[in-house]
Amino acid sequence: MRLVVDCRVVTPRADDPVSTATRGLVGALGSAHPLTMLISDHQQLQTLPDLPWQLLRALDDPRDILTPVGLGEAGVDLLFSPVPVWSTLGRRYGLVVGSSAPQGRDAYAGLGGRMLRPLRPIFHRLLQRGADAVVAVAGAGQREAVTATRPGQQILRLDPDDVLSPNAAQWSEQADQLMALFYEVHRERRSRARADDQR
Repeated sequence: MRLVVDCRVVTPRADDPVSTATRGLVGALGSAHPLTMLISDHQQLQTLPDLPWQLLRALDDPRDILTPVGLGEAGVDLLFSPVPVWSTLGRRYGLVVGSSAPQGRDAYAGLGGRMLRPLRPIFHRLLQRGADAVVAVAGAGQREAVTATRPGQQILRLDPDDVLSPNAAQWSEQADQLMALFYEVHRERRSRARADDQR
């Protein structure tokens, strides 16, 4: 399974739970399974683990709507993003998203982000519903996950000891839970694809 983790929400802030959870989880996931990190700024590598990475456009770039095409052509099997992303549209890979909005002030600092900011809560709900499963980290989005999912959509709750810790060792149990969910989503998508081919 070719796994990609969207790390474009990572900031150096120690009080940003979405960023610290992403940093901790990607480190723990990278110890368990090969993966590629998506970044939008080389400075993010200063706070991320030493893992393969790929530079991508920023989250608020309108061209991000084309991301599923590139990821599909690259043979990605599953994308995990800590926040709902445009990559739900027209995708051919499994998608697991977190339920929170980025906390960093500069996460949507570009022109596209400023223009769409008033509508972003609506977009987040719509894009979240387009994912195969939703992950809610206690202290960083559980309420959003419960209210924004569609009927039958899987929800995984992660309960870290400290959501503000970027230490991978403290996220190992949660990483195991995520990997089990990733494999389940991947198997279900492959089964549906085989069933469609036999029709």
